[in-house]
Amino acid sequence: MVFATNGVVTKVTSYGNSDKLLWIITEEKGRIPVMAKGVKSPTGKLTSLTGLFTYANFEIYKKNDAYWLKSGSIISSFYELTRDITSLALGTYLCDLANELTDENYEGNEILRMLLNSLHLICKGKKSHKLIKGVFEFRAMCMSGYMPEISACPYCKEFEGELMYLDVAGGKLICPECLNKRNKKIPKISKDFEYTHYASAMCPLSGSVLAALRYVAMSSFSKIFAFELTDERELDSFASVCEAYLLEHLGQGFDSLSFYNSVK
Repeated sequence: MVFATNGVVTKVTSYGNSDKLLWIITEEKGRIPVMAKGVKSPTGKLTSLTGLFTYANFEIYKKNDAYWLKSGSIISSFYELTRDITSLALGTYLCDLANELTDENYEGNEILRMLLNSLHLICKGKKSHKLIKGVFEFRAMCMSGYMPEISACPYCKEFEGELMYLDVAGGKLICPECLNKRNKKIPKISKDFEYTHYASAMCPLSGSVLAALRYVAMSSFSKIFAFELTDERELDSFASVCEAYLLEHLGQGFDSLSFYNSVK
């Protein structure tokens, strides 16, 4: 069976002396493993289709329950990502995250669209890496069934203030007064943190950061990047909250995230 589909290469591993195994997130079939024969040679006719980040129309055939690359045409290679180590690291992390959140036969259109939009924005350099990363992480969690309740404090129904908190593990908003009444500790999250345990973490949210989280969670898909946080401290806070929330609810870290955090 031969079929054509648009997709992006999100992981590449060597296989044998001349082949590669590609992980491709596709429009119709979600994330699928595709074997590419004889592509380690730079002169191979399919080699150009097998680079990380390559967005293409792939022609694939299925045989014996395995997918094989037959041909294709490149739509975008996102070559600009390879010119800057920070951009490369962030793009790699977003691909790893997209792989984690999709699988074969998973309806991957939204994750695929968000990944492509993110890679495009990284290449253009018109949006902060912190904002792109945070938007991707938080919206991905919302799409994957981990949307937090951030409309109001569940105890007193307060919905805004100069300062609110996100209960990372509980996935809910809480105001300072209700937090104090429950004698909750507020551990600080270092800007250099990696995944440990956030079960008791309460992330502080300014009014602007809370508004940004609500916007990312609820806005139409085509507009999720259409905002700015011009204050660097608020941008840092937004990025930290989104990363902490994702790592807590996925329950794991990523080597590519550690690398990105080391070079950003």
